[in-house]
Formats: sequence, structure tokens, C-alpha cells
Amino acid sequence: MATNFKIGDLVWAKMKGFQAWPGKVVEPKDSVKKPSNKKNVHFVYFYGSENYAWIQEENIYRYPEYKSKYEGSSRIPRGFKEALEAIENEYQAILASGPLEDLPSIDEEVALMQHKSVGSDTDKSKEPKEGKESQSRKQDEDHDGKLSQPRAYLSGRKGSRRSGLKSPVRKGGGTGIKRPGSFESGTPSSAKKLFSPTRFFMSKSNKSGDLEDTPKTGDDSMRESYHFTHTIGLGDVSTKLEEYDEAESEEKISGKTVIPTPLRIGFLGLGIMGQGMVMNLLRSGHEVTVWNRTATKCREFVKAGALKGNNPADVVQSCDITFTCVADSTAVRDIMFGNMGVLDGISKGKCYVEMSTVDEETVQDVADAIMARGGAFLEAPVCGSRVPALEGQLLILSSGDRKLFDDCYSCFEAMGKKSFYLGNEVGTATRMKLIHNMILGNIVASLGEGMALAEKVGIDLEDFSEVLSLGSLACRTINHKSQAILNGRYEAHFPLQHQQKDLRLVLGLGDSVEQPLHLAAAANELFKKARRMGYGDADVAAVFKAANEFAAGEKTESLAENPSKAV
Repeated sequence: MATNFKIGDLVWAKMKGFQAWPGKVVEPKDSVKKPSNKKNVHFVYFYGSENYAWIQEENIYRYPEYKSKYEGSSRIPRGFKEALEAIENEYQAILASGPLEDLPSIDEEVALMQHKSVGSDTDKSKEPKEGKESQSRKQDEDHDGKLSQPRAYLSGRKGSRRSGLKSPVRKGGGTGIKRPGSFESGTPSSAKKLFSPTRFFMSKSNKSGDLEDTPKTGDDSMRESYHFTHTIGLGDVSTKLEEYDEAESEEKISGKTVIPTPLRIGFLGLGIMGQGMVMNLLRSGHEVTVWNRTATKCREFVKAGALKGNNPADVVQSCDITFTCVADSTAVRDIMFGNMGVLDGISKGKCYVEMSTVDEETVQDVADAIMARGGAFLEAPVCGSRVPALEGQLLILSSGDRKLFDDCYSCFEAMGKKSFYLGNEVGTATRMKLIHNMILGNIVASLGEGMALAEKVGIDLEDFSEVLSLGSLACRTINHKSQAILNGRYEAHFPLQHQQKDLRLVLGLGDSVEQPLHLAAAANELFKKARRMGYGDADVAAVFKAANEFAAGEKTESLAENPSKAV
């Protein structure tokens, strides 16, 4: 089938939900799956974002002819100016290397092929002409066969927040379509460090590289092939929490692709979860305004490119979508209904997403208040702890306004590995999250009791932990929490007091439908005991101390002498 574009063509490419963006038709990458249900598509490299995607030909336009139409967009997304500068520099370089009219047109090539096919046994028409395709291929690929970065973009100009970055991957959003991993692509070592205070890393391939074959419908198969080639490190987020495997985390982030929404994003709450979530939004190029009750927590994020709001109302007024992720129902109500709270900033058309884990009554009250002011509401609690939040590997459970869920697509892609839409009934996502955390609490409580018993009967806990990690019980939660217990390190990944709060809430949920929850009730008592011992701010694994009566006695005595040892 004859096509209107060839490798090396500078184009405007339009994806569903986004304006036309400067790009270039390039050689397809083997690791980016071509959509099977779309015909006549081209593999396009997007300037500025350094993203790749399969685009249908009907949504591709030649750069010179449509320049005046698309460069004067009424709303200029972040990175658009840099993309324009990059493609214009390359276009001027092509003009300088030789007149474009010296290159045959598509019609001329077709005629030439037909002419050569007469009286010749060998069809040589498919061979690239000197100075044309072979020359454009050289511009597209370096000596290793990897895509060369546009010169203008890699100059590290100070006006670009994205220069030298690597953004997270597009995966699992919307209706549950699963997204692929990454492919290897280098980033320039000379790129300037514009996204202070984090560090730059070379691109790495996704560990597994496995693709999951799932049915795709509509535009999802086109979205599947997005890929970014720049990232920043995780290690500089200012927390005093436990270290984690940064190299492994970087590999996960380097496999993420996100095209940021042009909507302005607000985020309220920079706690254990919020810090990682905001950093992933910034990494992926979103425009983010942050606020936290402790204002000093905003400093590092402002250095990293975020804007700072004076209060929740200010953030809501200046942003299109505002996310909140705080500790409990009391904090949610303070932010929502307090002086200069969210409700003071909500007006018609504003969107609010509640990501905190709270009770159904609080969620419903917040939703009613938002919608009464003409706003859109979505609840989206997350499954995961500190490290998944930093890695952008959270599970996001959503219910409420469907259009708002769709508008949050790129944000959820940046923060999580999968997002679920559970329906338009407010409270559905909260119920699922509470039940999920009930099971988690039961497992961790049982692990604590098991390791306490093993210690009492003389079993070496290191051997026991290894058996758990290699047997049928092996999973991330069991492995990590057993190691925390073994090493006596309880720095908070998921605070114990939050787990106990979730158990209390789920017991109330069970009472409301007359469902007995015997195991959850017993686990709740164990977590309550651990809180009384001073472990509320410690990691959930500290429930082991409550299960181990001998250690509990020692802990009580040590706390009386030095309360600072509680965590």
C-alpha cells in the first residue's frame, strides 16, 4: 500500500485527546508493538517529550505545510515551545543540506518504480536513493542503531523543564488495558540538570520486558506504544525513611511512558505517599501546584519544578484538577471544610480527586459538597506503600465521575501501574480499598505471630524468613515485612496506625451489612496493642512486637526510659 510519508519526514502528529505535536517519522522499534487493529500507521518520534507512538496516517500532517495552522495554538502545553524549536532546527538543517525539491515526490517515485519494472527482472525500485532515505536514516540512527536525539532539544536550554529527563511509562489505565514495558534508549550525558534536586540516570530496559496480551478496544491499542526516553532519580526526595533498592526502582521508572495532560494539576498532602506521587507527576512533565500543612515539605518539590499554593482554596482556584492524599478522615474534613479550604475554591467546572483512605461517610460528604458547588468528584484511593508510590507502581481504585477519570488518565499513569474504574457510585472504591487493607492487616498480623512463635520455640528467624521467601507464601509483603522483623527495622513504609485505622473502618463496614469479621477483629486488637506500646508511627511490621510478649515487656521498659525510641 502506497503511503504519503516516509522515514525521516518531519510532521505534525495528532493523538486522541491531545493537540497536534511536532514529530518525525522514524524506524519502528521492535519492543513497541504495532497495533493490530489499525491500518496504515506510522511510527512517530515526538520532539520535546522524546516519546514514540504508532499514529494513523490520517492524523499525520507535513510539518512545513501545516506549520502556520498548528504552531499558534491558543493553549500552549508545557514542552510545546521546546518541541517547536527542536523540529524547526532540524528542518532548517535539512534545508541547508540541500534543496527539498531535489528529492522526488511520492508520485514521482511511484512512476519511477513502474518505469523500472518494465524490461527488468530485478526490482531495484525498493532500494533507497542516495541522499534521500539513506541520508534520513543516518539522521535518525547513530552507529549503534539507536535513535539519535534532536540537537536542539539536547542542548540543555534553560527554558526547558524536561531537558535531560526521563518520564514514567503509560500502563494500565482506563478500562484495565495493560501496557508494555520499555526498550533501551540512551540519554545524553551532557544534558543540563534542570530538574533540581534529583539526579539523572541513563535509560535502562524494563527488567522483564514481558508484554501481557489482553484485548484492546478503540484508541487503547494506539496508546499502548507510548515510550519516553528520559528520567530523573528517586534518591533525593527529602525524607528520613528507610533506604530502598534505587537501581531497581530506576529500572521500573525508565520503563514508563506518559504524555502529560495540558490541564493544571493541584496536589494537597506531601506525606509518605504524596511525596512519591508528586515526584512522578513532575517527572512525567505535568504542571503541578502543591500544598502541605507543614510548608517546609514543599521546598524540595518547588526546587524540582512544582508551584506552591498558599492554601487549599488557592490551589483549587488555580488548577483544573486537584488531588488530595492525607492521613485520615479528620485531615480530609479539615482540608475540605476548614478556613480557606477546598470548598472555598470550588466553582463550576473544577475537579476534585480524593485519594485518601477514609470512611464511606466522609467520602460521601465530600462528594456532596463538591457537586453542590458545580464541581466534579472522583474518589481514587490507592493500594501500595511508600516504595510503590516512589516507583509509580501503585494500584489506583476509582469511582465517581467517569469523565474526570478519563481526564486523570495521564496522572494515574504517572503514579500507578494500573488504574481501575469501578463505577459511578461514590463509595465503591473506598469499600474495595478497605477490604484490601483488611486482608493485608490479617496477613501481617499472622506473620508477626508466626515469627514470634518461631522465636519462642528456638527457630532461627533468619532461616524462617528464608523459608518464607522461597515457599508458597513468598510475596513482596511477606518477604519485606519478615526482613523488617528480622532486622528490627521499622521505619514507616505503611504506618501501623494507618493499618489499624483501616481495620477499624472495615469492621464498621462489616457491621453495617451484618458480616462477621472474626480474623479482622482479632488482628485489630493486636494492632491496637502495638499502638499502645508506642509503635503507631512505625511500620506495620512492628505488630511483631505486640505478638512477642517478651519483646513487648522490654519495649515498655525502654519507652519509659527513652520515649524517643518508639520508632
